[in-house]
Amino acid sequence: MSDIYDVAVVGYGPAGEVAAATLGLAGHRVVVFERHHALYPLPRMVTFDGEACRTVQATGTDVDLALSTAKVLDSCEFGDAAAEAMLVLDWAGEQCGFRAHYSVFQPDVEQVVHDRVDAMDNVDVCRGTEVCALEQFDDHVRLSVRPKGSRNPAEERVVKARYVIGADGTNSFVREAAGIRMKDYGIHERWLNFDMNKLGELPPEFERLIMIMDPERPHMYMPLGTERQRFEIRVADDETDEAMHDPQVAWDFLGRVHGLGQDKLSICRQVVYHYYTRVATQWRKGRVFIAGDAAHTMTPYLGQGGCSAIRDGRNIGWKLALVLSGQAGDALLDQYQAEREPHVTTLVFASHALAKIVNIVDHEAAEKRNYEMRNNLMPPLPPFPKLEHGVLHREADGSVAPVTGSLSPQGTLRRGAHQGRGDDVLGHGFQLISRREPELDERQRAALEAIGCAIAVVGDDSAAHAVTDVDGVYTAFLDQHGADAYLTRPDWYVFGTAAADGVGALVDELAERLSLTPRTAEPAPAA
Repeated sequence: MSDIYDVAVVGYGPAGEVAAATLGLAGHRVVVFERHHALYPLPRMVTFDGEACRTVQATGTDVDLALSTAKVLDSCEFGDAAAEAMLVLDWAGEQCGFRAHYSVFQPDVEQVVHDRVDAMDNVDVCRGTEVCALEQFDDHVRLSVRPKGSRNPAEERVVKARYVIGADGTNSFVREAAGIRMKDYGIHERWLNFDMNKLGELPPEFERLIMIMDPERPHMYMPLGTERQRFEIRVADDETDEAMHDPQVAWDFLGRVHGLGQDKLSICRQVVYHYYTRVATQWRKGRVFIAGDAAHTMTPYLGQGGCSAIRDGRNIGWKLALVLSGQAGDALLDQYQAEREPHVTTLVFASHALAKIVNIVDHEAAEKRNYEMRNNLMPPLPPFPKLEHGVLHREADGSVAPVTGSLSPQGTLRRGAHQGRGDDVLGHGFQLISRREPELDERQRAALEAIGCAIAVVGDDSAAHAVTDVDGVYTAFLDQHGADAYLTRPDWYVFGTAAADGVGALVDELAERLSLTPRTAEPAPAA
């Protein structure tokens, strides 16, 4: 099979974009099939966390450009009918070298990833193209593709790829063709979204992100970056989607509830969203993987749908990159679902719980909810998840330490004349951060070199891999966790920490859990 791609990515939203960029940057041959003819120019995803920013930093041309119209979000509020907050989620602080949460204009974010991918000779992006058939074989997958909307068999062509990533949304063709089932957890809500262009300054109250749980009609508002505003209202059971698409619905609501009119706003986008809680039972079927909304859908109340899709794309991307290069065995790919499903399921069901309290339209039930929320009688939401399974260091008793599977920090580093965000200095792959030059044998160094692991020593200026920890972020992390070194993965999660005399063993365990092939873990023969 001389004419074959390494990976075919079906769907070019957040999950597909990140997967294609990750694999393309690793040097693999990728083809992308996307039904839309161009980048969708209107907002959908709006909340963006620091982890997602770090991934765009790795896969895009300029993360600062992507965030140039973003607005920091320090909280997410859930209020009563008078917009008095009864629950406040604290979103303040920093994460991965960025602010913890932003409101973004999605096309700005996607554009920098598209620009990076478009510059790659090894990635072919086929816009206006849909996949109409998929068949798996022992060593490849055969896809039949055609121009969007075409039913002419003469326009169909066959493309082969070693692996396929289905990132083609809620109604995924790839998922269905692979025979993967989605489990539905029984929630279906409809909300009318109307995103507005700001024609002038709005009152300060609209700087908030707040769900207003009015039983007459639950609704919300939030800034959409710096130049737009998002409003949403719940669609009642006796209202049709078609009726809600009338612009007058938006204007009547804005005027009656918020006193806003066409002198302050213009409509950017108006659409009814259908929200479900669904998770796929299987994320891999042979050589086919699913990601993003093809693998899970959630209600929007935690703002984690798009961020979760980006996590999927990065996770399966770096794993496939290692396997395709011959460095890791196929068993590594089974860790994709093992890692991502428990993580995203926690978010899916936390958001599901919020959906149940937000969408109450019975007045008596709403009063009971308000009383319980004001008096802290409702069960608390679970803490934000970290990784607990997969490619992670295990303690002697088999447990995962609290720091393991958490997000690693990113500060400012300087190496020679180069100073910048840590990942830009070290690279966006595996990183070994240590207080002193790590004591490694040839086999361990060979393993790190094979997987492209950067080594950075932050406590000894005379070390071979010395860097300057400009703002002390890395040293503070080591101090906080009582460690001399830690290993972090290409998706920013801490593999594990170690004392100085345990770094070699930590590297050995990483090689084992990555299923590195024997030749990968061996030193190169002498010249």
